[in-house]
Amino acid sequence: MRTTHRVVLLCVVLTFLVAMLAPTALATSQWSRKYGVSCRTCHSAFPRLNAYGQRFMRNGYQDPDAGEPDGDKLGKTQLNDATFIDKLQNLFGVRLSVTPIGMKTNKLQAIDENGDPVGDPKDQLAFGNTDWVQFFVAGSIYKNTSIFIEMAFDDRGYHYSWYKFGFHNFWDSSWGNLIVGNVPARDYGCYPNRLRIMGPIKADVFAVKSSDDGDADNDEKALNASGSRPGLQYYGYSGPVLLWGGISPGDNGNAAKIGWDVNDKIHYWAGGRVEFPEDSDWEGTGVSAWYYNGTDTGDGGNRTTEFGPYENQYTRTTFETEVRWGEFEFMGTYLMGEDANWALDASDTKIEYNGYSVVGGYMQLLAGGSSVYYVLQYDNVDSDDVSKFETGDASKLSSIDRQYVSPSISWFPRENIRIGLYSRFDMRDVEDHEKVNEYYINIRTMF
Repeated sequence: MRTTHRVVLLCVVLTFLVAMLAPTALATSQWSRKYGVSCRTCHSAFPRLNAYGQRFMRNGYQDPDAGEPDGDKLGKTQLNDATFIDKLQNLFGVRLSVTPIGMKTNKLQAIDENGDPVGDPKDQLAFGNTDWVQFFVAGSIYKNTSIFIEMAFDDRGYHYSWYKFGFHNFWDSSWGNLIVGNVPARDYGCYPNRLRIMGPIKADVFAVKSSDDGDADNDEKALNASGSRPGLQYYGYSGPVLLWGGISPGDNGNAAKIGWDVNDKIHYWAGGRVEFPEDSDWEGTGVSAWYYNGTDTGDGGNRTTEFGPYENQYTRTTFETEVRWGEFEFMGTYLMGEDANWALDASDTKIEYNGYSVVGGYMQLLAGGSSVYYVLQYDNVDSDDVSKFETGDASKLSSIDRQYVSPSISWFPRENIRIGLYSRFDMRDVEDHEKVNEYYINIRTMF
């Protein structure tokens, strides 16, 4: 307990010191440079998009309020009548994330040769954790033609988080848009779980993955609800209504074969959203619904066939809301999940689960251009097939069951620097379950 208090106090002191020493950088992501605007033109508290930022993204990273799409010539160098080359600074950006100090209580547990716990669990500490660096190339390469490529270096090595081409406004209509590549299936819903209010803390309800039969080349890779996947995605919108849908072969986890299916099963999804109009004080406020259907295959680790004989058809359904009013914003989602063969083997283990996440944030603007952002998030995921609350048995606590309260406070010395003090409290009251609470400082910047 004393260790916990000392680390929490140290987090607060370091947050204060880093804030005082933070450089007076300007907001300089690629679109700020191109259009000569502040980060808050598109972001409420980066990386979180505001209502205008959402419209800018939907319009292929072109000004949605311009009379004509400006992706062809704006900010570009004309070489001849048919060639316009954009400046590198208008397309290239960098994001950094560092955790100077952090702690997870009761995280380290010694075990004996039989796998039984020995003694009390210990706290786990982190110092100087370089989370990731992201290089991204994004923008309009031609009128109504966009790219977004995010290349990340982290503890998993080098990988693409997102890699997509966009083709927009077919037939001069906002109903004609197509995304091709490594696509996000939930970007247009009210709670996409990407570019989040909380920043480093994701919604647990979206983290539950479909079945996974290991890493064999012929098996399907497990997917969560909000991550990227190779595929095609359509979306269209007009006034308060937005509709989207897509198809994907799934993901075999092999970088050399991404986009090529390992079986004859196609994943598909569809969603719809209704929101307040642009001229409203509640612009961006709305409700949405989304449905996903996929089928994983595996061979139970035997690797005896080209693709496994075992199948798991799974579905995910969400209902969501988003509220924006002045400097206040709120998101909530309720998700229902079902897997017909969770273990992806001969047992045909069916599971059903549901969960919800709610998060609210308020931005306090300060003199001199700085601001403070207050956030509170609650996550609850429960499986009826693993009834931990009814039995009170810690052995029934599966990886699906989660319940956390996460408060945070972030200081923005400039719009592109976020220095946050985060905590995450385990609310699962189960006998013999050691709660793992988290405390850490996280610094994020983009330029």
